[in-house]
Amino acid sequence: MKAWFTSLNGAVALSLIALISFLGRTFLDWRYVYQEFLAGVGPVALTTVVYLAFFGGWFWALLAAARRSRTGLVAALLFSLVLPVGLGVGTLASFCSSPCQTAWPLMEIANWSNLLFGLLAAVSAAVHLRQVRSG
Repeated sequence: MKAWFTSLNGAVALSLIALISFLGRTFLDWRYVYQEFLAGVGPVALTTVVYLAFFGGWFWALLAAARRSRTGLVAALLFSLVLPVGLGVGTLASFCSSPCQTAWPLMEIANWSNLLFGLLAAVSAAVHLRQVRSG
C-alpha cells in the first residue's frame, strides 16, 4: 500500500478523489451557502467563471501529471492544498465550525472529506516528487 501511495498513479488517483470530493462540496455550497451571498446575474457569473477556472486547471494538472509531467503534479499538489484543505480549514476556522449546522450532516461530511482527501493527495504528491528528485 505504501508503494502505491507514493507512486505517481497513487498521487494522481488521490488528487482525482480530492477533486471529486471538492466538486461534491461545491454543489452543496451552491445550494445552501451561496444563495445567501450571490444576488443577481453578475456575481453568479463571476463565481461560476472562477470555479470553472479552478476545476479546469485541476483537470489539466491531473492529465499532465498522468503523462509524467512534474509541473502537472506540482499543480495537482497545489490544487489539492488550496481548494479542499484551504477551504476546509477556512470553513472550520471562520465560516461554519464543526459541527456545521448548514445542511447537516452533508456539509460536515463534505468539509471533513475535503480535508482528508486533500491532505492525502498533497502528501502523496509531495512524497512522490521528493522521491523522484532524490532518486
